[in-house]
Amino acid sequence: MKVPAAFLSFVLMLYGCGGGGGGGGATFPGLPALMPAQSRNAPVVFLRDGVQVGADVRPARNALSPAGTHDGVAVSSGRVRDGENAGRVNDFLDKQAVVRLSNTPDIKYIGLFKHKPVIRIRETTSDRYIDDVVRVVQLINTALPYDKRITVSPVRAPHPGPAEYSSWDIYIPDGQIFVGVAPQSTWPQPEIPPDRVAGVQLGGADKSYIWVNTSVTGGNTNYLMKVLAHEIFHALGMYEHIELDDYRSVTNIRFRINYGPYVLQQIDRDALHAFYGRLNPDAAGHVAYNPNSLDPWTDTSFHLRGDLDDVSFGVSSRNGLLQPWAFGPSPAMNLADNQALSGSVGWSGRLLGVTSTSESLAGAAGLTISLATLTGRIDFTGLEHWGVNVVPGPVGSGTMWNDGDLRYGVIVRGNSFVQTGGDAGEVTGMFFGPEHEGMGGVVERSDMSAGFAGVR
Repeated sequence: MKVPAAFLSFVLMLYGCGGGGGGGGATFPGLPALMPAQSRNAPVVFLRDGVQVGADVRPARNALSPAGTHDGVAVSSGRVRDGENAGRVNDFLDKQAVVRLSNTPDIKYIGLFKHKPVIRIRETTSDRYIDDVVRVVQLINTALPYDKRITVSPVRAPHPGPAEYSSWDIYIPDGQIFVGVAPQSTWPQPEIPPDRVAGVQLGGADKSYIWVNTSVTGGNTNYLMKVLAHEIFHALGMYEHIELDDYRSVTNIRFRINYGPYVLQQIDRDALHAFYGRLNPDAAGHVAYNPNSLDPWTDTSFHLRGDLDDVSFGVSSRNGLLQPWAFGPSPAMNLADNQALSGSVGWSGRLLGVTSTSESLAGAAGLTISLATLTGRIDFTGLEHWGVNVVPGPVGSGTMWNDGDLRYGVIVRGNSFVQTGGDAGEVTGMFFGPEHEGMGGVVERSDMSAGFAGVR
């Protein structure tokens, strides 16, 4: 392979047993397949007891302290030790800090992706796998700073040829990750043992390509998503395979373990945020490893939570990373199939969030949907902010945030909805309850992140 002069390149392969069955790309109940345009939206994850929008940070209600009500919403708040401590994160980073530059052989480096990564899916990848790629990107993005999140391009990567394998650093543009999901027999690397490797990644500090072998992953969508996440982690700079005895991590090479619907483990999320939220690379994307780079670091999150009927929502703030969420019971049918509803339907409730300067935020949330067109709007109004990591005061007691409102056009996708225009930011929502009695979701921007919910 061709090695760039400034940085060492890696070929990283993940071996596994044959998966059997058909292809991946399974859709989830009440949700059509995701497309590249949704890569910046929050994930929607179906759990045993309901469905959650956003990050895997929902605290137990009894872990927080009651903090009054906001227009019928019970508000609670508190601090929960739900992250990895600095010692464990530093140890994980130390295991990844193995890249050495030729002119400084005694210094261990971490190699970061220099640009905001853009994934391009291969022309040779079946459309059925686009959903899997976008879903994994959404899960990874919950741990990345807002301005460094991955996007999936609607423009496919070109058909690969044997020349790419030896000249990948020329073939792939800077800032891009080419991803192929296909049987290994179609890959351009004939020297890899057939039907044994589940995934492979080749790349440097600012470009990469990934292949996932559907002959191994078979019809096991969860396994395919693990392999995708594993290889994307390599592309982002986590080159080493961590032993399962050290950490339960998506970087483990032993993948036949159920890692759950969120795929990433807490050490993965914290290490990824440390990589891209705390480390300061040079122009080439290199960071000389220094355990003090994380200071200050805490394993305790500040939480705001709201409860409205059967729906809960809120936001977590820790080490500068804001992670909103909403949770409720799954609907019994798609919104378009609910014969009890007609015309224009509205839901109203509240929003709870945190600003980019760690101040608490609250306001009203109102959603209106035309069932004839499955489009509508969501408005967040009366937005107020208070102090840093404090409980929001009574409605009207805070300071108006910006101009006091955010407004978005939305479109319904099965039982979910996403923004189609309006103010800056991404809105990801879900309808909750058997008869769509509730709605909830998250809104994320560079200057705030919040969970919201409402009822009909």
